[in-house]
Amino acid sequence: MAAPMDIFRDSVKSVLDGWTVLQLAVQHGFGGVHSTVKAAWMGEAVSQWFHENADIDPSELEDFLAEILNNEFDTVADDGSLSQVAQQICGSYRLCRQGRQQEVLSRIQQLPKAQLSGCVAATGPEQDDDDDNDEEDEKEEEKDEDMEVTPSSSIDNGQQHQKAQNQQADTTPNISVQDMESQSQENVDDGWTVVTKKKKR
Repeated sequence: MAAPMDIFRDSVKSVLDGWTVLQLAVQHGFGGVHSTVKAAWMGEAVSQWFHENADIDPSELEDFLAEILNNEFDTVADDGSLSQVAQQICGSYRLCRQGRQQEVLSRIQQLPKAQLSGCVAATGPEQDDDDDNDEEDEKEEEKDEDMEVTPSSSIDNGQQHQKAQNQQADTTPNISVQDMESQSQENVDDGWTVVTKKKKR
């Protein structure tokens, strides 16, 4: 029989191959042109992590898988399958450490296959972009409305300004040349007479 860690590695690969979320990401190329290679590397990374750390908790493995799924495939598993995958892998590792490799092999054969038929990739980010564009269009329309100026109000303001100038001109006193000449001499309190120069006639 194969070594316990080899059987555990096969178990990890089988669990990930049957994980619908991961296989859907691979099928749609969420990880780029190397999506298949990244999925294989993910299995090796998990096996190596258990090889270096004997007491890995299912919650720790769940966080580890979620981080890889997000960083390498830009995908979030929100269907509850992430916890199930972590439990299955941790259970297989525990059985291998106890020398119960045959049970692990039986588990591998009973694992369900990934259900890819009828699955559709979510298009959430594109919808967000559309919403952002709609908000920008609304802001532009509001800005244009604020900048509108009614022509009639501008004309009214100009007429009022001209009327005010005319009123000011009407209140200005008219002083004739004769009035100015009649005031050419002024008596001063001390008896002196102030003489101003008249205009030549």
